[in-house]
Amino acid sequence: MALLKTSTARGFTLIEILLVIGLFAILGAMALFTDFTSYRGDAFRSEQNKLVVALQSARADAFNNVDQERHGVAIFPSDHPASFVIFEGDSYASSTSRSVIDTSYPIAIGSSSPGEIIFKQLSADSIYAGEVSVTLIDSARNFSSVITINHEGAINY
Repeated sequence: MALLKTSTARGFTLIEILLVIGLFAILGAMALFTDFTSYRGDAFRSEQNKLVVALQSARADAFNNVDQERHGVAIFPSDHPASFVIFEGDSYASSTSRSVIDTSYPIAIGSSSPGEIIFKQLSADSIYAGEVSVTLIDSARNFSSVITINHEGAINY
């Protein structure tokens, strides 16, 4: 008696394959839209961090009495309209030593925010005490943040 081999076809049906491809397409589309939102948020936080680092650097230089001068940050001065500028001296206009930090994403500073923030030498107290509001210029989303500087020069964001 001869043995008959029965073979059963193993594999996936066309419907199963199309269903899996459809699920991958939906997940990919969701990840794409999430990535764009995440990028915009990261870009805004990066610009905010640039301003905070500039403020902290100027405050540290004033506290350490570097060159026996006050230190400050000019926010979008007329000669550097897309930059934060760290300077030493009583004001940006009379300063000589400057460090320019360019912004790479369009942001705006609130109308009530000062054009420059100066820290006193040795104490690092701020001449300006209040809020600096930072807003991302974006037609689709409107990110905003507030950086608070008290009279003792503490920076909160």
